[in-house]
Amino acid sequence: MRRSCGLHYFCWPCACVAAWFLCCVMIKLDQSPIDGQGAKGVQILSTLWNRKENASLPNTSTPPGPLENFECPENDTLMGVPTNIPLLHQEFLRYKHCRRFRTLLTPTSCEDDLYLLLAIKSTALHIDRRAALRDTWGRAGLVNGRSVKLIFLMGHSDENMDRYALQPLLEWENRQFGDILQWDFKDSFFNLTLKEVSFLSWFGRSCHWAQFVLKGDDDVFVHTENVIEYLNEHSPNEHLFVGDILPRSYPIRDSDVKYFIPAEMYPNGKPYPPYAGGGGYLMSRKTVVGLDAAAAGVDLFPIDDVYVGMCLQRMGVQPHAHTGFRTFGFHNIMAHFNPCAYRNLMLVHKLRPVEMWVMWALVQDSGLACSQGAH
Repeated sequence: MRRSCGLHYFCWPCACVAAWFLCCVMIKLDQSPIDGQGAKGVQILSTLWNRKENASLPNTSTPPGPLENFECPENDTLMGVPTNIPLLHQEFLRYKHCRRFRTLLTPTSCEDDLYLLLAIKSTALHIDRRAALRDTWGRAGLVNGRSVKLIFLMGHSDENMDRYALQPLLEWENRQFGDILQWDFKDSFFNLTLKEVSFLSWFGRSCHWAQFVLKGDDDVFVHTENVIEYLNEHSPNEHLFVGDILPRSYPIRDSDVKYFIPAEMYPNGKPYPPYAGGGGYLMSRKTVVGLDAAAAGVDLFPIDDVYVGMCLQRMGVQPHAHTGFRTFGFHNIMAHFNPCAYRNLMLVHKLRPVEMWVMWALVQDSGLACSQGAH
């Protein structure tokens, strides 16, 4: 008879309490919302935006030095960029045609029999997150007999000093693990869409034989065995796009909010197309290749998740919601530290590195017994 989780089995509860304590120590306030107005806006502009400084060049197998800059000129045919919107949004409109940037670092080649590609958005400073993923659910190799590969999608640091200090470290990481795909643009919120289209283009050239792709952030927990089990019921040659879907959301008009979009960039009264919460989603090869083709005809949009929804709409592909994706976390905060709550899920957002290690060890424990109500 299977036993239920209880306080008399104190192994994982103790570990969860330890994780809770560590996380409480690590918790910090989020950064202030983006504000593109005035002198502060100019400062933000100089640190987050560099499409003017970087190249719109074809990718080459032997690119020039990784810290050289090239020019992508302003679109001088664009008339009447509104001056009453934040500076970042003005700059986005002037330079959104800049899509092609040099590749600075490339991962090892995709294997011919690659089943699942884990494509994870990261930044240069998130060294601890990458280490946690490589050591837990992102381990490359075979999962349930299926080939799995992990890559990190990156720009470069938004500060020149950090950039020169961190680039050698990223090069070392890539020599050690062969899992970094980096382009020559700054890692910033408004450049996440650039990261999206750059990945789609790379996939079409260099990894289009991978059967499925999981896109996610570097603070998600993925139950890879559950993902593989789910994918075994689907064909890579049919459209598949699943995640935590927002079927009908509207632009945020509050300029103090990070996801603010002015009416000049998206009309009033019109909902966004259905899209997946950006913590993570799952796609078939056919859908990824289709997104690459569709993106060529869709203007870049500041919010990358919404942009993917726009491309899906252009393709005529409907994204599907799946309860196994918790990109907004758990409603019950204690479930966040309960390994039994992860047993039937595919993806949970968001976990810190220490939580990732603890939870992975607990979920992998073959002796863990869970009651039906623990999920």
